[in-house]
Amino acid sequence: MTQNSNQKHKNIGLYLSNSCDKNLIIEDIETNNYLQEDIGLNSLQGAFYTQKTIDNYIREELLHDRFEFKTKSNSGLATMSSGERRKELWKYIKSINPDYIILDDVHGTIDKEAQENMESDLAILAKTKIIIQLFTRKRDVLPFVDTILLIDENNTIITKKSLKEFQAISKASLEHVSLPKQLFHKEVETNLLVEFNSVSIQYGDREILKNVNWIIKNGEFWQIIGPNGSGKSSLISLITGDNPRGYGQDLILFGKRKGSGESIWDIKKNLGYFTPSMLQQFTRNDTVENMIISGFMDSIGLYKRPNKTQINSANSWMKILGITDRKVRFRSISRGLQRMVLVARAMVKHPLLLILDEPTIELDEENSALFVDLINTIQKEKNTAIIYVSHRDEQNLHPEKVFALVYNGNEFIGQVIP
Repeated sequence: MTQNSNQKHKNIGLYLSNSCDKNLIIEDIETNNYLQEDIGLNSLQGAFYTQKTIDNYIREELLHDRFEFKTKSNSGLATMSSGERRKELWKYIKSINPDYIILDDVHGTIDKEAQENMESDLAILAKTKIIIQLFTRKRDVLPFVDTILLIDENNTIITKKSLKEFQAISKASLEHVSLPKQLFHKEVETNLLVEFNSVSIQYGDREILKNVNWIIKNGEFWQIIGPNGSGKSSLISLITGDNPRGYGQDLILFGKRKGSGESIWDIKKNLGYFTPSMLQQFTRNDTVENMIISGFMDSIGLYKRPNKTQINSANSWMKILGITDRKVRFRSISRGLQRMVLVARAMVKHPLLLILDEPTIELDEENSALFVDLINTIQKEKNTAIIYVSHRDEQNLHPEKVFALVYNGNEFIGQVIP
């Protein structure tokens, strides 16, 4: 390590809310305009375990055909799942032996085995490297962090605590919220919303999933689990109608066999869907209100004039999220709050099936508690089936059934866990 020998070695945690501008904080740390009183990073080599870093590498791949990371098939990050991308970034960071490491959402989207391996790596590195962890959930703070800085919505450090003092802080309780009223009642022709009968997914010579059998009934609450690369996203894409490999298979969606003449809109009208990759799709400068309303139309952007009832419903959701300004722009709010807006967009039409893929990544204490309360309310009403995909176990969120993707030595197979 090249840091001065008289400088005290520290590992620092920054406890943020979703109102903070994380990217600006990271930039200020890198340029030594932040944390000067605690550490000095001048002349030190840093590495960044952040989503922005991954996005930058993918941009280089797509624009300049430059591959810092490659799979066995000679393809880069753009072809990997979000968890696989983070695993590859972590391997790269270890290989370059930096003086300090900035960690943002250290466990985001990686499976539990990878989480444990990364924590072991970090415990060793923390003895000789400077670790700076940005986190929004108390339970995510790493055990070797010396000092916790509490950051307000203006990116200002408001107080400094030891790890022991920080862990003694009690969480504020959240009042129960009610869902906005359902605009219309959906008639369900069948109690079976989704039915897989020996469905397989293959890409070239590689078989991802083999003979999947799975039935999702109205009002059920499912969680999908499986390691990174097991085919969770591919499985979901069959249900949303976005994967052409669903044609020619025994797959039934909302009472219709796949390929029997249904349109993509016939499927999507019954679905609400959120996945983190959606954040990259919404590049327009729309208002938060229009973003939520677009959930009624399943469109990226709003191209039809909404009716008064839809507007009122969107405003009810904004009130739940603590957004009072109807003119506020989606791209101007924090990344965590953007996620909650897209979750509201998925819920706004009270779909027959709600699919939530890693919905709590980057959510702070308050918003994660709000999310859990919303999902539990939907689950109790039994009007919407839920598929929840996550490597994170959320306190007070209890799916009724689990569908596990398990490797059998050749490919992944699906198993219902009692």
